[in-house]
Formats: sequence, C-alpha cells, structure tokens
Amino acid sequence: MKTKILTTIVLTMALNMINAQDMGNAEYQKKGNADYGNGGYGNGGYTVNRVNTIQTTSSNQDEMTITIKGIFNERATAEIATFAILQLGKTAEEATSLMDERIGNVRKELALYNKEIEIETDMISFVPTYDYATEKRIFNPKTYNEKPSGFELKKNILIKYRNNSDFDRILSVCGKNEIYDIAKVDYVTTNFDHIRTQMQKRALEVFKDQIANYTAIMNTDLNKKEKIIQEGFNVSYPMESYRSYQAYSQANANFDPKSEVHTIKKNVTQYYNQALVKDHNFIMNPDITEPTIQAFYEMTIRIKLKEDQLPKNTIIRNNRYYIITPTGDIKLLNM
Repeated sequence: MKTKILTTIVLTMALNMINAQDMGNAEYQKKGNADYGNGGYGNGGYTVNRVNTIQTTSSNQDEMTITIKGIFNERATAEIATFAILQLGKTAEEATSLMDERIGNVRKELALYNKEIEIETDMISFVPTYDYATEKRIFNPKTYNEKPSGFELKKNILIKYRNNSDFDRILSVCGKNEIYDIAKVDYVTTNFDHIRTQMQKRALEVFKDQIANYTAIMNTDLNKKEKIIQEGFNVSYPMESYRSYQAYSQANANFDPKSEVHTIKKNVTQYYNQALVKDHNFIMNPDITEPTIQAFYEMTIRIKLKEDQLPKNTIIRNNRYYIITPTGDIKLLNM
C-alpha cells in the first residue's frame, strides 16, 4: 500500500513538472508560485478556469451582423539585416579607407559564399572629433580650447538574403570584420495581393456556411435579404510581435543573517509572440514554426431582416389639394 501511494505521488510531481516546463518560464513568472502550491486543492479551494466566448454574430428584429476574421501566416520572401558600423580615424582619408576595407571584406566573403546575397550601404554621418587643449597664460587661469583630434564615420550596411541559414554565415563574416551592431531585421514579401485574395475567398466560404446554418435556425432564407458589407486588412511584422522576458529564478533558502549574499543579474531577452487564433474564424498556414509576417483580414456583413413596407423604387408623393369655397373657406380634397 505504501509503495502504491509513493508511486502516485512521484507520478503527480512528474506531471506537474512537465506541465510547467511546457508552459514556459514567461508564463510561470507572470503567474507566480501561488498558483502552483497545494493551497488551491484543500478545503474546496479548487477552481475551474472559465473562459468567456467571443461574440461573432448578433441580431435584433431589424438587422443581423456577422463578423468573420482570419489570419494568414506568410514566410518572408527575403530578409534585410541592417548593421551599424562606426569607424574612427586620425584623418578623413584614414577613416574612409578603414571603413571601405571592412565593408569590402564582407562583400568578398559573402559573394564567395552565396552570390544571391545583396549588399548596400547607407551613409549616416561623417564628422570631426575634438579633444581639449590647455592654453597656459601668465596672468589668467587655464583656458581649455577644443582641438580637432580625428574623424568619426558612421555607415549602415544592408544585407539582403533569402534563406534563414544564410544569416549565421553573415553574422560570422561581419563579426570577423568587427561589425557587431545589428540595428534591425526587416521581413519582405511580394505576395500581399495574393494573400488578400486568398483570405477573401476563405472568408466567403465561411460566410456561406454560416448563412446556411442561420437560415435553417431562423427558418428564413437569408440569401434573399439585403446585405451591407465592410472589410478590413492589416499586416503585422515579426519585429512588432517580440516581447521582453527576464529569466525567472527565486532562491528559497534561509541564510545566516551575518552572511553576505550576492544575487546574480538575471538575463533579459525577447521572444516571438505571434497573434493567437482564439478570436479568429480561420487561420491559413498554421504550422509554420519560424517568425512570420501575419496578415489579418476582417469581413463584417449586416443583413437587413425587416422588410420595407413598400417595394423598392416606390415613389411616395405627399401632395395635398385644397379648394376655396365661394364663402372663402378652405377645404381639403380627399384624393
């Protein structure tokens, strides 16, 4: 009996550890240890996670509104990495020469690796630098004057590549030439027209299925009703979807009050946090692992349920006719 109880406890602890690991430390840090203790399981403290539904359809006696949302995950057709370069020199010629040498080495090595990699440069600034020289005078205090000491040249190098595997080689080549500062990475695609067309088609398929279901539920043919449509389209790039994260660790120990404790600085990094599918009707290309360009499409259809009393194109005239009697009275004619 003791053996069975011990096995159950071990299995329970193992499952709890696996679940916590799958969830990720970012969520663990946000929740805190209170959610993982045994306090929630005693004395009826266990609570059920209740999730509210997201309304996608609404109606009244006059109108019905249907909203359809979708996500399209698109792999970038190309990526552009921007590296910032700083070069100092005693003269303008030295600064430009050293800068050209570094960029030239990057061009040569990447051309040998993959000729499809494109490299462009972007001039940022080229300014002199100054130090302070002391001027000694006999009857006056020391005077400090600015004195040109060299030149500072800043450029950006833009490297366009198509395969993620190329980026590791780009980092290696740039690092060898003392180019370390990655300003940003842009994701590029040329398929926006195709993406929008595909999402419109998919949204229309979802709408047709919903119309068929609501027609059966409401016992009225919604296909013949007057409709008003509104649609929207937007795009989110990976650099907009990264979130900050600090490594979570908490020591649980009783130290000697007289001892000296040194805490280690926790690592701060970022992770890709793509939009969730929970409030969307469909998602296209859901199984892409790498960070993607996410396109969002929304279609809102308003269906007029209450029929007009008069047929369409009916002209209503509000003309009234009166007569004046010989005695001067005005009377309305019923026509």
